[in-house]
Amino acid sequence: MLRKLAPLICGSAALSLLSLSGASAQAQTTPPAVPADPPAWSAFKQTWEGVSAYSATVAVYEREGTQVQSWVLDYTFRKPSSATVHFTTGANAGATVVWSGGDTVVARRGSGLMALFRRTFSLHDPAVTTIRGSSIEQLSFASLLAHSQATPGTLSQEAGPAIVDIPTASVTLVPSSSSIDAGLTREIVDISAPTNLPLRVLAYEGDTLVRQVDFSNIKLQP
Repeated sequence: MLRKLAPLICGSAALSLLSLSGASAQAQTTPPAVPADPPAWSAFKQTWEGVSAYSATVAVYEREGTQVQSWVLDYTFRKPSSATVHFTTGANAGATVVWSGGDTVVARRGSGLMALFRRTFSLHDPAVTTIRGSSIEQLSFASLLAHSQATPGTLSQEAGPAIVDIPTASVTLVPSSSSIDAGLTREIVDISAPTNLPLRVLAYEGDTLVRQVDFSNIKLQP
């Protein structure tokens, strides 16, 4: 998001012991069990597998100390790893940033002849990241899923809020340590019950909301 969203590893691995009878019997252990994803997260994964590209309106709010930032973006992502982002409101309004899967992005401002003036930035250059250091590729659904595989912690699911009258399931990640998750102590993804796609991402430092990302006008390409 944003910074990657959560390990989606939940619970503690269980260890079972098998006892074998007879003179040569030896106690053996099975490998640790792999915890299952919460149902809503499994449904999100399955839906994402059938998508080749999508577009959405993405509203981003972040807080870093006393500094606050808000953006609204027209966001297009295509598998495996390319994104085009047009900033419609906020400090970079009018700019378009293109990522093609590498360590750099190309930014331009305006249209027509003005769009010919381009500049290349590092993917994580502060000029093209949020105030908490999230890059444009971290706003993608693909990044949410990748984050879930990379951040150790516990996961749980409960009924979520209605977002513009759409029922959701809330999947909450509590990282094993905030130091491995950019200082975050809790992340929540509200997943649409009808579509199995994220509608909102929330991130907290303690009780303070430091990131909110809302997805709307989602259009999928199979």
